Amino acid sequence: MKRRAFIAAAAAMAGTGQAVAAPAGSEPGVGVIFVGASWCAFCKSAAPVLAAVTQPAGIAVLVASKDGRPIPPFADVVDAGSHPLAQQITELPTTLIYSQARGGVTGTIRGYRNARHYAQLVAAGLRGAGAG
Repeated sequence: MKRRAFIAAAAAMAGTGQAVAAPAGSEPGVGVIFVGASWCAFCKSAAPVLAAVTQPAGIAVLVASKDGRPIPPFADVVDAGSHPLAQQITELPTTLIYSQARGGVTGTIRGYRNARHYAQLVAAGLRGAGAG
């Protein structure tokens, strides 16, 4: 199962008791939903930092774009308007940390101050969700 499909399915099934298999090579049951837009300067600054924190650990990332366009370095996006969690978010960027073991979103990071601060928040959120 692709990482994007894992996060989308896991978020949709949160609280239903249904299990979703983690993609091969990723941290089991932990993922990130990044809600942003291609025109948002803060989103464009946060996305590479998010990739740098999650990719080495094999953490799945789903990018939900408010304008349906890619946010580099993430080329694959879903429309935020059709995602059950992202459609309600208005502050950009917003980063949701998802834990399958805990049955839903365990952390929310709103906004972006600078790379170091954002990386620390993401890392702390992932640790809190059960990712190494």
